[in-house]
Amino acid sequence: MNVFSKGVFYIMNILKIIGMICLGLVMLIVTIGVISRLVGYPLLGVVELAEIIHFVVILFAFAYTQFNKEHISIGLLVDRFSPKVQLIFDNIAHVLTVSVCMVISYVFFTISMEETKTSLLFDFPFQILKIIVTIGFFVWGLVSLSQVRFKTPPEQKGVTSDV
Repeated sequence: MNVFSKGVFYIMNILKIIGMICLGLVMLIVTIGVISRLVGYPLLGVVELAEIIHFVVILFAFAYTQFNKEHISIGLLVDRFSPKVQLIFDNIAHVLTVSVCMVISYVFFTISMEETKTSLLFDFPFQILKIIVTIGFFVWGLVSLSQVRFKTPPEQKGVTSDV
């Protein structure tokens, strides 16, 4: 693993940890909101806070999902080709992913510099949410870039199923 891949892996792990903390916070916030409604004293802003934290979880999960190669892909046609042709198609897909992610990151970063709107109850600035979009897509693009390969992986020999 080269230095670039290690750096991307480190950044992705930081986003993964932040996402896991946010998932715990969402569970806690929803639980407190439900209990407060049951005892007759509903808390304002529980839904808004949960939505904001869900937003962070979703955007920080893109890079982790790409790293584990769990995004939806359909290999109906590509799987019929040789490993070299499959590698070419995979690299084209990675380059397209990097391109789209970087464009989205750039657009949201430039838009976030001019953002002045806030949420209704908490006055949470939308600028922070747009910066989160920028970070999420940028790291997703970096992970996809780190997955570009120039040689086909060696085939696994001796893998059989005796079931």
